[in-house]
Amino acid sequence: MPRLRDSLALRLALVMTIGLVLLQAAVLAVVIWPDGRPLVFRLPSARDAAAMARALEAAPPDVRPLVADALNRGPMAVEVVEGFPIEPNGEAAERVPRLARFFDRYGRDLEDRPFRIQVRRDQPSKGRIRLLVGLRTGEVMIVQRNQTLVQRVTERAYVFALAALAVMLGVLSVSLWTIRPVRRLARAARSIADDVHAPDLPERGVREVRDLSSALNELKHRVRGLLDDRTRMLAAIAHDLRTYLTRLRLRAEFIADPDQQARAIADLEEMGQLVDDALLFARDATRAPGGEAEILDVRAEFAALVQRRSELGQPVSDATPPGGPLCVRASPIALHRIVDNLVDNAVRYGGSARLRAWREGETVALAVEDDGPGAPPAALARLTQPFERLEPSRGRGTGGAGLGLAIVEGLAESQGGSLTLENRPEGGLRATVRLQGA
Repeated sequence: MPRLRDSLALRLALVMTIGLVLLQAAVLAVVIWPDGRPLVFRLPSARDAAAMARALEAAPPDVRPLVADALNRGPMAVEVVEGFPIEPNGEAAERVPRLARFFDRYGRDLEDRPFRIQVRRDQPSKGRIRLLVGLRTGEVMIVQRNQTLVQRVTERAYVFALAALAVMLGVLSVSLWTIRPVRRLARAARSIADDVHAPDLPERGVREVRDLSSALNELKHRVRGLLDDRTRMLAAIAHDLRTYLTRLRLRAEFIADPDQQARAIADLEEMGQLVDDALLFARDATRAPGGEAEILDVRAEFAALVQRRSELGQPVSDATPPGGPLCVRASPIALHRIVDNLVDNAVRYGGSARLRAWREGETVALAVEDDGPGAPPAALARLTQPFERLEPSRGRGTGGAGLGLAIVEGLAESQGGSLTLENRPEGGLRATVRLQGA
């Protein structure tokens, strides 16, 4: 319901329905107040009243009730009663001044017939008004409306309600159909945010949608060009830096003091690794890892990684409960680098890494835990930012340049997943990646 309330289709439907209601109100106003007088106060025109009187006078006495009944078929109720004195119209003119201007017309068309416009004393504002005309036969013709405007509208209220509901549903359906290209465009635009190398948006539909699709495609091409330029620039800088680092490495070999020589070589290696990490992060920001998405078993990935790390003497273990395969749909390169980076981060900061995996509905969660000090709650959200570290130095011995978690988050999002960081109650940090299950 909240989505429908905030929908463009509903707003369009409301605007169109309100417009139709206002149009209907205007039409009713023209019908009800054609000359500025409410319909409930309208009397038959002087010409119509004269025609009714002549018809009744011309009819034989025994046929006269039938003629009155025939005249009674419309909105006016016509009745013929025994004659009684027709008093002057002064009282009616005083109570409803607007009636005074009709007296001349009635007097002219009714000729010598006496007439009176009578207003009820109890409810004059509700249309309790009637015309009395003295016939030449000695009888009196009484003309009044069958019902008031309120009665007429009330009797038809359900018709108006059903018509308004039908119009509302029809307009809403048309609005939903009209904005369908906009919804498709929104979904396609979100795919651009996830991958600047996604296919161009189809430029079809109405002119406004085509123009917006073209503008988004042009924006995507420009962003992709800027990212590619940045990657090429970083690659060129990295190439030049490696050249100078290689020269410095060769010169460091000639340092006489073994202690100073080892420190210089270690610094140069850290600088080279920092350049490699920055270039790797820049490349990940511009394109997803190579390879098509495949169905991969997380248990098998964990087993292979634990074996590799054990051969290097690193304390890495798999704590996933036994069971069947836990499969995800992802690029093999992306999955390998996600787990590898998380394990590197856990070993550097926490001294060890413990792997876990489990299924959560349609996703599979991969968690890497460590037994380190964890992180302040306020700093958890910043750890996925490039070059963000709790330890201020950039040395490899104290954790590196601060790009590992940023790379993991980018890789996870490129596979349609997410990264969550949290402190464990028993101590240490837990990094959880959720990927689409298979």
